[in-house]
Amino acid sequence: MNPDERDHLLLAAYLDGELSPGETLEMERRLQIDPQLRQLRDDLTDLSGSVRQVLSETAVPPDLAESVGARFAKVSVLPQRPARKSWHSIAAALLIGLFAGGPLGFGVSHLLGSREERPVADAIFANHLRGLAAPQPFDIASSDRHTVKPWFNGRTAIAPDAPDLAAQGYPLAGGRVDIVDGTPVPTLVYRRRQHVISVTVVPRNTDNSAASIRREGSQIERWDAGDLSYFVASDLNAKELGEFGALFRSATAPAG
Repeated sequence: MNPDERDHLLLAAYLDGELSPGETLEMERRLQIDPQLRQLRDDLTDLSGSVRQVLSETAVPPDLAESVGARFAKVSVLPQRPARKSWHSIAAALLIGLFAGGPLGFGVSHLLGSREERPVADAIFANHLRGLAAPQPFDIASSDRHTVKPWFNGRTAIAPDAPDLAAQGYPLAGGRVDIVDGTPVPTLVYRRRQHVISVTVVPRNTDNSAASIRREGSQIERWDAGDLSYFVASDLNAKELGEFGALFRSATAPAG
């Protein structure tokens, strides 16, 4: 069985020593019985070794510190940066982008390339990937909409409806709190076979006017309802994701 998107992320975390003891044992068990997963591990390890070798062989100019200091001498406050990732994490992320073909590669291109005016969509995409990399993509596991909706009360300013779409093939799996633009927002989690669907609800504003983002392997669909905007992120195919969006909108539409 070919490793899926979640397998790629979990393997990267395993190689970087970021899994729990139980998850590490489970990954090692899978590596023993899955030759394709072992091949991916070997590819990641080889790439990491190559990156480390290149870095170790690259001489640092003796005047580098002085040059950098001169460039930033007039800067009084530098913006805070995330903690430095290890070479292993960087190498794994690059290789996953090549293997997965879309989701993480698209995220990396946004981080390293030109910054487009899609901060909300970018945050939602990153939150979706973090959910896939976690042991479970939700903070509360429940298929009961009467449990999931009130769970958000006191945790987020929005407590969205969580329609039951199990009969249509999209069961509710739970919910989690994500951060978008520095604010906690609710995300509902649905499943379609082995696929995860993240539905994030944010206050509607001009920043959310960008069209839906589509990329090979993963996409984000968006629509507005009243004073709220809904973002749906998944690696599900476009047809089924569109069907899910239509079912969700129909189930949450105000009674006329």
